[in-house]
Amino acid sequence: MQEKLNQIQGIRAIAMLGIFITHTSLWLTDDLGWFAPIAGQLGGFGVVTFFMLSGYLLAYKNRVIPRLAKLEGIKAAWHRASKMYALYFITFLIAFAAKFPDNSYDWLKAVVSLPFNLTMTQAFVPSPSIINSFNGPAWFLSAFFGIWLLVYLFPDFVNRLLSMQEKKCISAMIILLLVQCGWLLLAQYGILPLLNKQYYLHNCYTWLVYNNPVLCFSEFCCGIVVGRFCRRKTYSVKVRNLLAFLAIILTICYLTMLALWQNIAFPWIVIIECLVAVGLISCMSSNAFGSKVLSSCVLVWFGNLTGCFFLFHGAINFALRATVESFVPKPWLFFISFAISLTLSILTDRFYCIKKYEGKE
Repeated sequence: MQEKLNQIQGIRAIAMLGIFITHTSLWLTDDLGWFAPIAGQLGGFGVVTFFMLSGYLLAYKNRVIPRLAKLEGIKAAWHRASKMYALYFITFLIAFAAKFPDNSYDWLKAVVSLPFNLTMTQAFVPSPSIINSFNGPAWFLSAFFGIWLLVYLFPDFVNRLLSMQEKKCISAMIILLLVQCGWLLLAQYGILPLLNKQYYLHNCYTWLVYNNPVLCFSEFCCGIVVGRFCRRKTYSVKVRNLLAFLAIILTICYLTMLALWQNIAFPWIVIIECLVAVGLISCMSSNAFGSKVLSSCVLVWFGNLTGCFFLFHGAINFALRATVESFVPKPWLFFISFAISLTLSILTDRFYCIKKYEGKE
């Protein structure tokens, strides 16, 4: 099982690099040109991958969700999501110091947002000013809290996914993707005319198609289905290598499509989930090409640091914007941000005992 986890850590490392590039790409150059839409999507690629990996590991390890009373379910969900709360709180303080309010309106926003951040419920609110109020990327842990709340509120549904046969896995994946397509297209075209257009675009749209925990839960469920399928279905090394090659080619085609048609309005989350699913199926064999690449020592090492790195890089980016952005030339800020975030992650992992989040229990 450790070998399988090494491959998962390699995937985490690549996903985290995509998120970091999205959050710091403007520090590379003044004009990203054709790379701008690609850089914007790499973060979404990474976030969806993390949610799917959590569901994948739950199924691959053959776990079962117990039936709990509602209060016990909330406590269990909080326990799952708050394993890194100490580091979450430290990075919250760093981000607050970097974005220290300098007028009454900013103080009002900070006061309103504070309880949501302290209870990790900021992703439950359809408001960018609350979701990104302090350490913006930390909404990810809030979404995980929401996911595990839904897992423990609907254990029978999750356990049904965890016990499916391979043919039903394919049917379930198709149904989940179709439901997501319907939701994303409804958010794009159906809900918009019912609300004030400007308010909707600035406050609700991103939450509906990206941040909200219910959509994140559906991505988590897709990961469960893929993990269950991998437990039930085996492929030869040649087939897995072919799938890995196919995943690489399709990913390149997708990124090229983004570069050519920057304003494409297709449900991109669905495409990403399909690519991640093919990638996961292709790499879960020790002799497969994808497995060997993802299990390389550098990727596994960085993958082990992604929990710390995820929280640190957001807070460090805010601190750099507030202090040195005006006089440090590009692309040095990009590398400075990465170096500081990585150093702090290494030190935290080395000296502060944090139970690794998801998949290492």
